[in-house]
Amino acid sequence: MIDATIKFTVSNEKRKEVLQTFMEILAPIRREKGCISCNCYVDVESDNTFFFKEEWRTGEDLDTHLRSAHFGVLIGAMRLLSQDPEIRFNTIASTVGAEAINAARV
Repeated sequence: MIDATIKFTVSNEKRKEVLQTFMEILAPIRREKGCISCNCYVDVESDNTFFFKEEWRTGEDLDTHLRSAHFGVLIGAMRLLSQDPEIRFNTIASTVGAEAINAARV
């Protein structure tokens, strides 16, 4: 699985426009082949900082997405930023859930 995170920091003047852009592309990205999830979050300490988070089944699925029109819209949104975005792609080999907490607290 590939975890992709883009941290966007926008000016007050561009905040609404960027949020509208994110809201318009979330559903279409979620329908792309190999997309496990796609969400946008606001930093609770900074209203103008957003985290656009995607999870992809394979690197090939992510590569296809990076060439897509939907990702092109994200690139366009990056042009509205007050600072360069922080972009991270993490390959995840395994995941565990609440059972890890229970096992650690025994």
